[in-house]
Amino acid sequence: MTTRSPRPPGPSGSPRLRIVMRSYGGENMKDRPSYYTKLVCLASLVRAARAVSPTPEIVFVNDGPIPGDREAVMRAAGEVVRLEAGSNRSSYREAVALAVGRPWVDTDLVWFGEDDYLYRPDAFRRLLEGAAAAELAEADYFALYGGSAFDTSTGRLHARERRERGATGDPSAIPLGQVRWYRGLATTSSFGVRRGALVQDARLLRLVPFTGGAWDRTTCLTAQGLRPFTRRELVEDLLPFTSQPAPEWPRSLARGLLRVMLSTRALRRVSRRRVMRSSDPDQICHLELGVLAPGDDWAELAQETRAWLDAWHTSAPTGADQS
Repeated sequence: MTTRSPRPPGPSGSPRLRIVMRSYGGENMKDRPSYYTKLVCLASLVRAARAVSPTPEIVFVNDGPIPGDREAVMRAAGEVVRLEAGSNRSSYREAVALAVGRPWVDTDLVWFGEDDYLYRPDAFRRLLEGAAAAELAEADYFALYGGSAFDTSTGRLHARERRERGATGDPSAIPLGQVRWYRGLATTSSFGVRRGALVQDARLLRLVPFTGGAWDRTTCLTAQGLRPFTRRELVEDLLPFTSQPAPEWPRSLARGLLRVMLSTRALRRVSRRRVMRSSDPDQICHLELGVLAPGDDWAELAQETRAWLDAWHTSAPTGADQS
């Protein structure tokens, strides 16, 4: 394999990274590895951000109160915005609206993060290398986790995931430095997007969560002009009378109509069909058992991150502008 060095797309140079991280003070019932804590996840994001020059602007969007140790790290690293969203869907919609409303430029790269991911120290450096490379100029969306690869031999109406994970067996994957960038099919709600595309897609991104189910996957498919729902799924929603209890009918019909609208929206004109590129290997890891990214060093990375946080606490002055 020939590895190409990342090169900027032209006179504009590397994009500026902006980070919007969503957090919730509590926990859910997901199975977690023993080394998981939200404090370590937070510290890993801050550590990765501080490896980038210039240091990215970070906005922490907190749904309700956050434990003091985590809030102290946030205030030392960036801006803290508190809201009372009450749900993952609502906080996500608020985060998108916030990013669109900021006076950022279209060439910026916006990263939306969640609070249960562990970041490699060079994750954002790799992300910016990809976003700046001429070879990836077609891409508007970027994923650092998931391994879900788009089988480009299938059509837009019947898009399928490749059997091989990530860039494995994909001759069209683009190697840049230590990362191979492949055509991603879908990822989670932790992703990067060029701000120009974000502004154009904001209404779509804020609407998709109302479709229910795995709406992060639906977002990725619809934005790329791929059909997000099967015919069977649409029929089940629009004809719930024999399969669902009567009290569920109005909700099912409303969801079905929205899904039909999004399926039509997926047939967007060529100029608005996005391309998502995903990294191999994964640069971040969702810390939930059963969906951990490949590799046996995540526990070690969590320990290193904790040590980094202790050292940073000792040396960092109060405030968001420290070096």
